[in-house]
Amino acid sequence: MFHAGLRGRSAARARTLLLAGAAASALWLPQVASAQATVEELVVTAQRREENLQDTPVAVTAFTAETMEARGVTNLEGVGNYTPNLELHQTNRPAGGGSAFAGYIRGVGTGDFQFPTDPGIGIYLDDVYLARSVGGLMSLEDIQRVEVLKGPQGTLFGRNTIGGAINIVTTRPKVSGDLDGVMKVRVGSYGRADFVAGVNGPIVQDFVGGKLTAAFLNSDGWSERVLTGEKGNDEHRFIVRGALLFDFAPGFEVTVNADYSEQNNNGVLGQLLNVLTSPTPPYPPPKTPRFNTFAAGAENLRLGLPAGSIIDGRWVSSDPYKNYGTQPIDDDYEIGGVSVVAAWDVNEALTLKSITAVRGIEAHVGVDGDQTPYSLQTSQTDLYQRQYSQELQAFGTAFDERLSWLVGLYAFEENGSSKLYTESYHGLWQNVPAAQRMASDAADTRTYFYSKTRSWALFTQETLRLTDALELTLGGRYTWEEKDYGYMLHATEVNSVRVPFSTDNQQWEAFTPKVGVNYRPAENILLYGSYSQGFKSGGWGGSTTALVPTPRYEPEEVSTWELGAKTDWFDRRLVANLAVFWSDYEDIQLTVQTRDPVTGANLRTTQNSGDADIAGFEFEATAIPVEDLTLNLGVGYVDAEFSSLSADARALTDPFNRPNAVKVGDPIPQIPEWSINAGAQYVARTGVGDLTFRVDAAHKGDQFLTLGDPTSFQGAYTLWNAQIAFRPSAIEGLELSINGTNLTDEVYYAYHATLPPTGQEVALPVAPRLIYATAKFEF
Repeated sequence: MFHAGLRGRSAARARTLLLAGAAASALWLPQVASAQATVEELVVTAQRREENLQDTPVAVTAFTAETMEARGVTNLEGVGNYTPNLELHQTNRPAGGGSAFAGYIRGVGTGDFQFPTDPGIGIYLDDVYLARSVGGLMSLEDIQRVEVLKGPQGTLFGRNTIGGAINIVTTRPKVSGDLDGVMKVRVGSYGRADFVAGVNGPIVQDFVGGKLTAAFLNSDGWSERVLTGEKGNDEHRFIVRGALLFDFAPGFEVTVNADYSEQNNNGVLGQLLNVLTSPTPPYPPPKTPRFNTFAAGAENLRLGLPAGSIIDGRWVSSDPYKNYGTQPIDDDYEIGGVSVVAAWDVNEALTLKSITAVRGIEAHVGVDGDQTPYSLQTSQTDLYQRQYSQELQAFGTAFDERLSWLVGLYAFEENGSSKLYTESYHGLWQNVPAAQRMASDAADTRTYFYSKTRSWALFTQETLRLTDALELTLGGRYTWEEKDYGYMLHATEVNSVRVPFSTDNQQWEAFTPKVGVNYRPAENILLYGSYSQGFKSGGWGGSTTALVPTPRYEPEEVSTWELGAKTDWFDRRLVANLAVFWSDYEDIQLTVQTRDPVTGANLRTTQNSGDADIAGFEFEATAIPVEDLTLNLGVGYVDAEFSSLSADARALTDPFNRPNAVKVGDPIPQIPEWSINAGAQYVARTGVGDLTFRVDAAHKGDQFLTLGDPTSFQGAYTLWNAQIAFRPSAIEGLELSINGTNLTDEVYYAYHATLPPTGQEVALPVAPRLIYATAKFEF
């Protein structure tokens, strides 16, 4: 293990927290009996049809637009703070930009964005699967609901939901009634200035409804380059979402959804924490002394740096939000899509549904990876993607509604390409005398990726009510997937093709079943148990040698057993849910950092790292002990350790060139054992209006952020958020609020690693304390 005693302390914390949770529940119970309000009922589509959250035998955490606003969640990333066992933040492959996500549920997922690696959890927008993680950390304007489904969803959701799925539901257009609208202005820290406006209402009464929302989101950014004054981690984003709903006849409707987002950001800035400069092991960045001798002087003149500057500790920053970088940075994209959803209730026992969609991404991301003035590790990525999907569903009931059934067909195609230009110790080749040049001095490269994916699936799920209290669920999905992949690597400084353009084709097929038993011993208690499987197809990792085309990695699979209970008490004044799970996770696909054997440059590649046994639980509760006071608690625990290692993983070295960096029993990176959130909200009703006070805490436990890298250890941290909101009774529809996130200014990172070729320890900090005020008017 990287961190001695980590597991022992975790076990002690587990006992303490379980006792604390039991005590908290005990404190709630006697108070609840006198409360007058009830916990809101939520309708979700976790099983591809609308049903009450408490009647759904799946572990789901759901958020309405109102609950997200109250917690200060304006971006999908924030959902990760309030969902047990969900990690959702910017990618741990920084070249994907600040909006590309790394997602893990119950220890299963991935942080890579580059073709052909697929996400490990599926994000669905109005039933449409989003194939790329770029732009996945979307702004939550015009969002009605977010559902986080935990565990493999290989039957109903299918493609790349091996860890789980995040289902995002936008606002439904109105076909009758009056016109609704919203206007929102938000201002705050670091030049935050947002404007949102939307309308929703009938176009032709009782026949055609429409909605349109536009948002302009702007922030100067909360990080800075000391030498240039440029701001980073800024936001300049435009979003428009619209829909038309055609109610052609009773039981037959067609919805056309469209969305477009454009982002023009400076980019993500990181922090340089340490520079390893010793020329002897265990700190051997071999090219640093050579660069300082031959290239630093010329680069200093070109960059306007003081004479005598070299690569050393002078560029280390003690401020996590400042660095000394000067190389170009960008984080731009255009993302959009259109879907047509047609639903026909043929009769009371049969519904037909069609979901047709096309989506696309064009993105450019420039990253200054070394956080020094020199171009030691920088990249420019251009990414293009188009996807097309068609899903057909038929569902209904039979045998006097004792059988609920669903069958479906799914077809998907994705075409994508990207160009990646990297500089590594740029200036070394240009400034070393010709007679003293080494092949490794020319490390700048241009890489071309091409990917085409075709996927087809047939799926079904049936639930049979055996008695009034007992149900049996059987489901399965057959998936056939084919990928074409092309790759070329060009050494730009010597104009040499190191890996000629080559292609490969692979096909995979899988059957992912589900078996479940649901038992309702009382009206307010649902007990369930299930076994399910998930599958994610394989692909190819990056290479610097002329293999055909690159090393392949195999599909990963997970098998999960889950026991759960969904309960409500005291006339729904207390809702408490528990899920316990065990997973067998095989052929885990992880992105690792290694050193290019030819040039010494940083090489990121995806490979199978081994297997893991995963176990854990989630407990979530909402209580209203007295009227106008709401309490929330969420506790998640996951133990995700390698049970076996692949040959590639056993061969990994750490950043200090020490062998056997990964061992059986080591934790999977990016997975904290504990994720805990707690909140309290009180509404004070006065003669002039309602005043709402809310405070939330979100805790994440110890974790490692990079595989095989002891410097990437991140200790546990807790974020405190709060809101004060006022709804004046004199102006109906107006809400004025002040939100604060990360109020204690906690420093924590989304990415942290020591780069093998440079010996530099770098990290990407997440946002500091942010304060903003919002005025929202609904009519």
